[in-house]
Amino acid sequence: MRRISVVIAILKLLPWNVAFTQPKIPHPNMQWWQDAKFGLFLHWGLYSVAGGDWNGHAYKGNEHFMLYEKIPWKVYGSTLAPQFNPVKFDADAWVKMAKNAGMKYIVITAKHHEGFAMFNSQSSDYNIVKMTPWGKEKRPDENACGSL
Repeated sequence: MRRISVVIAILKLLPWNVAFTQPKIPHPNMQWWQDAKFGLFLHWGLYSVAGGDWNGHAYKGNEHFMLYEKIPWKVYGSTLAPQFNPVKFDADAWVKMAKNAGMKYIVITAKHHEGFAMFNSQSSDYNIVKMTPWGKEKRPDENACGSL
């Protein structure tokens, strides 16, 4: 009990306000991002194949369901990657939709928390090119993005 009291006392002495303040000199690109205000964040990967269902039941944790359902990494990848084949995916159409909606930027999650890369990684075969029937990276034509 004494040990807990000591830890609590030390925590009370820490300058917590420092951790929650903005840096005095923000990164130059932060202003652009704050001014842009409206953009698209694409978080898409293996978990989307499951569509909310794992082994016949609704899973917990959304895109983190591998953790919540305690699925071993190899089982997760070997089960979902062979099914990941987005033949109707059209990156340029997504960019056009974003532009038409007035969005100023697009951020694509290129590597997920479970380690699956949506690009051809030289450091691991655990990626969209080497493990899926799709077999290619998902990226829009650079000309389609322009200055979104």
